[in-house]
Amino acid sequence: MMDDEISSSPPLWRKILHGILDDLLNSLGYPATLRRRLNNGILPVSHPQLRNTFWLRSVVCWQTWLEYEKHCIRYLRLGHDGDYDYLQRHIPQLDGLINSETSESFCCDITAVGGLSASSDCDQELSSLDAFAQQYCQELAIPLTRDRLNRNLSHHGLRLSEMVFNQFTWVPARLYWNNVDGAHHFAAARFLATQLSQPVSLTGQLNTYSINPQKIRQLTAQWDLFLVPEGIVYGEFKDALLRLKCPFGVSNPPHWENGDEQHFRVIWLERHQTAPARVSRLLAQAGFPSLSQQLSELK
Repeated sequence: MMDDEISSSPPLWRKILHGILDDLLNSLGYPATLRRRLNNGILPVSHPQLRNTFWLRSVVCWQTWLEYEKHCIRYLRLGHDGDYDYLQRHIPQLDGLINSETSESFCCDITAVGGLSASSDCDQELSSLDAFAQQYCQELAIPLTRDRLNRNLSHHGLRLSEMVFNQFTWVPARLYWNNVDGAHHFAAARFLATQLSQPVSLTGQLNTYSINPQKIRQLTAQWDLFLVPEGIVYGEFKDALLRLKCPFGVSNPPHWENGDEQHFRVIWLERHQTAPARVSRLLAQAGFPSLSQQLSELK
């Protein structure tokens, strides 16, 4: 077994030759070390598992992206000692990236609501409130009578005239009720109202979040953004870019799916600088998810 491993590994002279060639190409501004590590599988590509559920947790929170960091990223720039200096860099395009508007007198029918924020069953991977009602609220939704509908609507968690809703333009046709309690009774009432063709009026506050297309264009005109697995950023990846003397930024992604974004970091590469632009093309060819493209496709 050991003999097989020795025979399958490249000879030492070839490793030395590859290192010399890579160093030469790196010095000329070509990301040779990065390319070799991508080809060897040392820097794996990973894609986030985005789910299309009716829960608020599945919404990508562009409206709060880097809000805590005051729209600043960590920026790695070559220092005088040949290593990276770690700087803080403000990204002005993130200021006003998302527009928000609040209406205090919003009114809709119960059937217009397509999503909820909380429930004891919010870990269930369901795509619609109808499916939730039929699978988890049967005892509340049967029999199909107006009395059963009214009993659900009278639940203490459903304050029908004091509700708070969220709507996101990048999640079309889904209005979310920001509930704390009453998810099962609400879903059952919505199902009953639909089946009985019974209007049920809801009123309250609506928070609408929409994309600022000008800010998106400005951001993607300056930066290429890629999602990279968190575990490789400050190891083999940073080392490969240091050999190239390539500056780059690092930040957290926007929040989604109960913290799943913590498995990734966003790599920021300036499009109009030679070395970062070459790294960007290489990452795109390797198949790393482009956050720039996702931003450009937002509505």
